[in-house]
Amino acid sequence: MAHLPSRRWFLGVCAAALLMGGCTGPAYVPEITVAEARPIVDATAEFHGLFPARALVSGKRTYGLDAPKARRQPPTELTRQLEQEMLKELAAAGVFSRVTGFDPKPDVIIAGRIDAFHEEYRPRAWTYVPILDKQLVSRLLNLKSHTSTGEASLTLFVLTPDGALIGTYEGRSTFDEQFNPTNEVPPGARLNRALSDAVKDIQDQIVRDAQLRKLASRS
Repeated sequence: MAHLPSRRWFLGVCAAALLMGGCTGPAYVPEITVAEARPIVDATAEFHGLFPARALVSGKRTYGLDAPKARRQPPTELTRQLEQEMLKELAAAGVFSRVTGFDPKPDVIIAGRIDAFHEEYRPRAWTYVPILDKQLVSRLLNLKSHTSTGEASLTLFVLTPDGALIGTYEGRSTFDEQFNPTNEVPPGARLNRALSDAVKDIQDQIVRDAQLRKLASRS
C-alpha cells in the first residue's frame, strides 16, 4: 500500500498527458550509416545545411516519425538534427577531401533539400478486433501485427563559391513492411535505414561525376 500514492500520481500524470496527446516515449533521432566512399573529390566543401520542402513545414505532409507514444518533433528541431547528422556523415565518408561548416576559401559549397522524410508506424487493423489471444491468432494465421510505411528523399546541390550550380544529386528510398515488433528494430529504425540508403545513392552519384572532380581540381 506504500506505493499507492506514487502510482496514483503517475496515473494522474498519464491521464493529463492523454488529454494533451498521450503519454509519449523518446523522440526519434536521425542516424545515417554509410560506408566510406571512394574515389574522393579533391576539394574542400563548405556545408550550408538542409532545408525542408514547403509541404513538410506546413504540415501538409508528415515530417518525421509518426508512431504511438513517440514524441513528435517540431520541423525546426528535426531539420537541425538532420543537418548535424548529414555534416558528420559527409565529413566521415570521404567523398570530399574535407567537409566543414565553414572555410574561408572553400572549393565548393554543398546545400540540400529534404523532399520527403517520414515513417508511419501503426498496429494493423485486425489487432483492434476483440480477440482473447492475439499472439495465438497471429501464429496460426501467420498475421503480422504492425505495419510501417515511409520514405526518405533528399536532393543535394554542389555549387561553386560564387553560387553557380555544378551538380544536382538525388537520393530516395521507400519502405512498406508488415511485421511483429522487436526491440532490435524499433520505431524510427526503418526511417534511418531509408535515410542511409538515400544518402548512399547521393554519394555514389557524386563520386561517379567526372565533371565535378574536374571542376573541383581546378579550384
